[in-house]
Amino acid sequence: MLEFHAVVVLGKELRHSPARATRELRARAAAAAAVHRSTGATVVTLEARLKGQDRTGSSIVAGLLGELGVTSTRIHQEDLTRSTREEVARTLALAQENGWRRLLVVTARYHIPRTRRLIADSGVTGPVVTVHCPAALLRVANETERDWILGGEPDEHTMRWECRSEAVLSTLERIVRPLPFRHRLEVRAGAWLRGYDSM
Repeated sequence: MLEFHAVVVLGKELRHSPARATRELRARAAAAAAVHRSTGATVVTLEARLKGQDRTGSSIVAGLLGELGVTSTRIHQEDLTRSTREEVARTLALAQENGWRRLLVVTARYHIPRTRRLIADSGVTGPVVTVHCPAALLRVANETERDWILGGEPDEHTMRWECRSEAVLSTLERIVRPLPFRHRLEVRAGAWLRGYDSM
């Protein structure tokens, strides 16, 4: 039996391969909607407007959740984060603020190892955080959610490409790990690489 106080949908940059990236984001939203329906967990989405997007990532996710029947009162939406590091930090802060003891983070399969490392590296203790890909939640999905989840599963080519990208990011994280200000550096780098376009 699933039991979560909040389910967090990690963002997905849509600049590169926008059709595929949108399918992946739909899969994450569908998995979160399924968990919400099964447990009543609050759904959290935090992503700001990234380069090349005319809407914030969180508003895109909130719209997808609405299509799946999640009411706006059960969505905690902030237009804030531009990197996984920021998403992890804000998620853990929200858990402390709201007394959420059990969290589920939903992201793509290729993104799970780095997400787990960032959570462990945060140094925050208290909430139990589980990280799953959308397909791991198929058993609680209804027909529409299942279609969205399966439609967003990364294929072999995507897995190779994204795993290479994740390896580069992980290497950079290892390089900056000895620095006392590494968290701030990663957040600033994420803001620079993915941050707001001028309107």
